[in-house]
Amino acid sequence: MNFVTASELGWHTYNHAVVLGHEWITPNVLFYAWESDLLTVTSNGMVCELEIKCSRADLLNDLKKPKHAQGMLMNGSFMAKDPAKNRTPNQTREDLRRNSGMQVCRRPNYFSFAMPCVIYRKLPPGRLPQYAGIYTIDAEGRVFEERAPIQLHTERIAATDLLALAKRMHHRYWNELRKEKHAGSLPIALEPAI
Repeated sequence: MNFVTASELGWHTYNHAVVLGHEWITPNVLFYAWESDLLTVTSNGMVCELEIKCSRADLLNDLKKPKHAQGMLMNGSFMAKDPAKNRTPNQTREDLRRNSGMQVCRRPNYFSFAMPCVIYRKLPPGRLPQYAGIYTIDAEGRVFEERAPIQLHTERIAATDLLALAKRMHHRYWNELRKEKHAGSLPIALEPAI
């Protein structure tokens, strides 16, 4: 793959998740305190997050994000963020959970990166976190599991969270239809936070 877009990588990883039997596959969703490129749910209720990276720089920049740098994924630490800075609705939701006595932040059961083979082959060994699974995509769009992700926790997704994901996709679908039909004549509705 000389040049590949995030949409192409997303399509190939979506198809791979279907083959693996994942029942919910949601792209670009703000479900945790951060946006996920692809969030899937297995038949037994385990959530898998997949970050899609098109370049080495994009991949290395992702490692600086709080979910990696502050240990949010690995040990469930809550995000340390300047309270004076704007917070997303989901970051505020996590603050409320922490203030109510919760000990860990919401996070997926598994976390992985997906990238073109060429990017993975050029990475220095040990650069990616040990908990992260690694999937590569070749020039034909085949997906390879280079390393399986480790399980971060055993809590299954709640039915209310599945409903929230369904609502998110429902609103996104209708917003897209509206945009096509009206081609910018109406203001864009925002998707509700979950």
